Amino acid sequence: MSIDYPTELQARFERRIVAGAYGRGQVIRVDHLAAQLKAPTDQVLRVLRTAQRKGLVADAAEGSVRVLGLPTTRFASVFTHTASSGLNPRSEVRQVEVERATLTVAERLRVDVGSPVYRYVRTRWVNEEALANQTNYMPFQVCPGLEHDDVRRYSFQKLLEEKYAAVLVEMVEETRLAAASVQDQAVLGLAQGANVLVVDRIALSATGWPLVWAEIRIRPDRFEYVAALWPEGAKLLK
Repeated sequence: MSIDYPTELQARFERRIVAGAYGRGQVIRVDHLAAQLKAPTDQVLRVLRTAQRKGLVADAAEGSVRVLGLPTTRFASVFTHTASSGLNPRSEVRQVEVERATLTVAERLRVDVGSPVYRYVRTRWVNEEALANQTNYMPFQVCPGLEHDDVRRYSFQKLLEEKYAAVLVEMVEETRLAAASVQDQAVLGLAQGANVLVVDRIALSATGWPLVWAEIRIRPDRFEYVAALWPEGAKLLK
């Protein structure tokens, strides 16, 4: 899928934000920023829309933005929490693709139907036991180049924060029990007719924009792991 997006310009602007080149609260005119970055105004506007989604800037007076700076997360990643709990986590990335947003994905991520999104499919392992079949969706512009990153032994959330300046500051979750799909059965080693615990999670930025929609389909019989990592979901299993 061919995508026309100013990826390098976005990376340059985000590096300046992270480095503190602009003070928090500083108001920057779009035309001045375009001159500073030596880039066309239309491309700068696209980069600023992404920066607003990530919580790096907010709208100010017409033709300008206010710098918010790099936000601080309030959440430890599942990977970090798993490791700190004395467990041994790893991820097996099974598929990374850029595809066009369906209506469901577009509604979850607040993007246009048909716009490019990453579909990121992986198996989460704990102590070498398959625990979850997870699919993440992210707007392409949040993390361009994701397909080249290795997170087998590294936190996906930390990758977003440290490489892509996409900090997750709020999680909205719903949990339910559902019949295991054929894929769940194969990935998690479940029998036909088994259930999975489904955690439907939207991760938001400091400006309230969705950065990641995750559907996490968890093997429920490994209750010790579920209770440690998804305590709200574990309540459904008692």
